[in-house]
Amino acid sequence: MDRFSDSDIEMLEIKAYQLFLAIHLEPDNPEARAALISWVEESPAHRRAFHALDQHLEEVAKLLDAIDPDTFQ
Repeated sequence: MDRFSDSDIEMLEIKAYQLFLAIHLEPDNPEARAALISWVEESPAHRRAFHALDQHLEEVAKLLDAIDPDTFQ
């Protein structure tokens, strides 16, 4: 199993976020999609980083759902 420091893991999670954001900003960009797929397939650590990003985004969504919508008006 790969061993990474906390800072290495954070860097992988940031890279996963950057690749995800590229697809989000340009959903029809095949190069962005291919870059993400290629990166995730490079290493089990990359796949774990992308999964961690998914979990973080899920937590944010739950927090936002718990906020009263009238707070933003």
